[in-house]
Amino acid sequence: MVSSSSLITKKIIAYSLKDLLKSKDFSKISIKEIMHQADYRRQTFYDYFSDKEELLRWIYQQELSEVIDDFINYESTEKIIARTLQYLETNKLFYQKTLQAIPEPQVNAIFIHSFNRLLKSTFSAYSEKGLPESVTTMYSYALLAIIKEWLFTNCELKRDDLEIHLLTNLNWIIKNSLADSID
Repeated sequence: MVSSSSLITKKIIAYSLKDLLKSKDFSKISIKEIMHQADYRRQTFYDYFSDKEELLRWIYQQELSEVIDDFINYESTEKIIARTLQYLETNKLFYQKTLQAIPEPQVNAIFIHSFNRLLKSTFSAYSEKGLPESVTTMYSYALLAIIKEWLFTNCELKRDDLEIHLLTNLNWIIKNSLADSID
C-alpha cells in the first residue's frame, strides 16, 4: 500500500504537469519545469517516476480509478458513466494534449482495464454468467473509441447527449447479448 505522503507527493507532481499543460504541449515540458512548478527538487521526481510518460500513465490509472473503479460496487453504471464523462470533459485539454504522448497500446490498456471492470459488473448484474472476457473487452474498446473521438472533436456533442447515446447502446447490448443468459 502506498503511504499517504507518497500519494500526496505524486498528486502534487501530477497537478503540476496538468497545470503546465494549460500553456504548453507535453513534449515541450521538462521534468525540471514540472518539479519547479511543484516546488520540489528535481530528484524527488525520480523517487516516484522514471520519466514523464510513467507520470502520465500513473495519472491516467489514478484518476480513472477515482472516477470509475472506486465506485463499481457502490453506484449504478449510469452514475459512473455520467461522472466519467463529466471528468473527461472537465479535463479535455489534458487528454487532448496527452493521449498521443505515450504509445496507444499503453493508453488503451489503462482505459480498457477500467472500462472492462465497469462492463463486467454491469453485465453480471443482469446475468450470473455475464459475458466472456473477449466480449466485454470488445465493448470496452468501442467505448474508448467513442470517447476519444468525442475528446478530439472538442466535445462537440453535448455530454448529456453522449451519455444518453452510450446508455442506450449499453441497454441494447444487455438486451441482445445477454438474451440467452437471461432466458
